[in-house]
Amino acid sequence: MRTLFLRKCERILRSFPTKFVVLKQIAMTNMINVLRHITPLTDEDAAQILAITESIELEKGDFWIEYGKTNDKVAFVEEGYLRKYYTKEGNEITDFFYFKNDISADLPSIVGNFTPHANIVAMQKTHLTAFDYHAFNELCATNPTLEHLHRLLIQQTFLRFYNRTMSFILETPKQRYEDLLVSDPKIIQGATQYHIASYLGISPQHLSRLRSEQ
Repeated sequence: MRTLFLRKCERILRSFPTKFVVLKQIAMTNMINVLRHITPLTDEDAAQILAITESIELEKGDFWIEYGKTNDKVAFVEEGYLRKYYTKEGNEITDFFYFKNDISADLPSIVGNFTPHANIVAMQKTHLTAFDYHAFNELCATNPTLEHLHRLLIQQTFLRFYNRTMSFILETPKQRYEDLLVSDPKIIQGATQYHIASYLGISPQHLSRLRSEQ
């Protein structure tokens, strides 16, 4: 017997071409599976999320979040990767990377009701599954499970910002690089040396010296 979750997928996808239907169904199922690792979700919980979900394709260089332009959506990275950066005096300062199964949004601007100060750009062809934050917040008002998921996502975002801030206050560049090797090897494997150096707050030459010491 088909679950409510699968029936909901079928209703949402029925109007799309067959190949796209299959790919989108896999993507949405993948997102729900990742969310279920954060907190248990019933099929009804999953169906409510899917009802506000859309698929977004970005080409290399396309913006997911753009400075000064409101974007209230939360995205789940299915394929490809994104880079978050700030621009200061004409220079790009890399702040974060989002790879497969990461969740990407500019929550401070959404929650604080101001336009983003950062850009988030696709570094290669990237497939996102996204939903509107405010629509999700409305679901949370009547669904305690989704409200709990919402709270956990906010906590994860806070801890990510906290840990990054503390690393610049308490750690040396070498320690930040060594931590990155352990905690986020996909950044080392997938991002360019220039952007990794910017993320660590050092020059590309300094990064080359750190790599040669390993």
